[in-house]
Amino acid sequence: MTSTFLPAVHRSPNFTPVLLFVNACGSFLLLVSLSTHVGSVTGSGLLAGAVLSAPWLPALLLAHPLNSLLRRRAPEHLVRAAEAASLVLTLAALAVPGRALLAVATVLVLVRGFCEALTRSATSVVLRAAVAPERLERANTFAEIGKLTGVSAGAALAGPAAAVLPLRGLVAVNAALLVLSALLAWALPAPAGNARAKADHARNTENTEKTADAGDTGDAGNAVGGAAAGGLRVEDPVLRRLFARFLLVAFWQGFHTVAVTVIPLQVLGGGTRLVGVFVAVSSVAVFAGSLAALPAQRHLGHLPSAAWALLPMPFLLAALLAGRTAPTLVLYALFLVLFEVAYVHYNNRLLAVASAAQLPAVLTLRATLLPLGVVVSILATGALCDLAGPLPTAVAVAAVTFLVTAATGTGQTWRSPVRDT
Repeated sequence: MTSTFLPAVHRSPNFTPVLLFVNACGSFLLLVSLSTHVGSVTGSGLLAGAVLSAPWLPALLLAHPLNSLLRRRAPEHLVRAAEAASLVLTLAALAVPGRALLAVATVLVLVRGFCEALTRSATSVVLRAAVAPERLERANTFAEIGKLTGVSAGAALAGPAAAVLPLRGLVAVNAALLVLSALLAWALPAPAGNARAKADHARNTENTEKTADAGDTGDAGNAVGGAAAGGLRVEDPVLRRLFARFLLVAFWQGFHTVAVTVIPLQVLGGGTRLVGVFVAVSSVAVFAGSLAALPAQRHLGHLPSAAWALLPMPFLLAALLAGRTAPTLVLYALFLVLFEVAYVHYNNRLLAVASAAQLPAVLTLRATLLPLGVVVSILATGALCDLAGPLPTAVAVAAVTFLVTAATGTGQTWRSPVRDT
């Protein structure tokens, strides 16, 4: 059936960045517009923020079903099903009468959060199955650039689109983009297309049907513990250390969410216009960081893993100490560039080092712990900013980064990609 829709010869993992761009662009176009609309209708910043956070909730609540799907089902089928489900739900929302559309659209972005988490996780499995190990990090970086560009484009277009289109029109635009992403999902290759993918799929299926032998967890390919039995534990010490450092990115992201408002207002003494400039420069810097990670791939593995966690911190502290608009903007932008490079580095390491049996648990934990870490960090750093100010908060961020990096620095923190053959 799939071969009649699109011949296998035309399918390629190179469609993954485009798919993630279209998916993220449509999602954030609707999400940011809806959040702004809810804020203007209700007058509540809390409700507007809750709408922005809504897509993260389903993956947190449904972590075990997400893990089970990634472990048991072919990844390209999961992407197609997730995109089709999102499209059907969005088209159903268009049929809702006008007065109920706001409430239905809010529920829509909440429910669709699980589909989006499934798409982003399953595309990582597709890349793992279809791309040669020596090109995997580059492919994952392109996928990250596609997703981030989509997020930036969707968020940037939300304001102009909301100015000319009603809410129903925004939902219709999102539905049109979902049609395109659903078609792109059919362009992803099937696991049966190469021997490595067959081995990955067979190993995943086998590991869901039996419990791992505890005595085998010392081996890199079998060190999955509860993950091999379908759980969400990762026993491999290398992966644990990488994941701890990857969660630092969530910690920085939470601080950044607070800092883009606090720094221009409290450190620089500006107003809302300066906040807008700060947000715009920050968006460009994060995007530039993802682009910089692509040529930096050849150098990332030559430095100790800890270097990429510690390198952004001097620029963050210098930005807060500068106290003047231009130097603070430049130094903070450099912090964000290195922040994004570190994210790409640890994301690629996780996806490359994990064995076939570990990969579903790693992807599920990435989809759940990362947004949870962002939320916790927003609350913690926001409260600390209110109590002590931006500079002590930045010092606390640097201290936590140093402590986590030091605590995870014992033993081997990098390993060559696992070859599942």
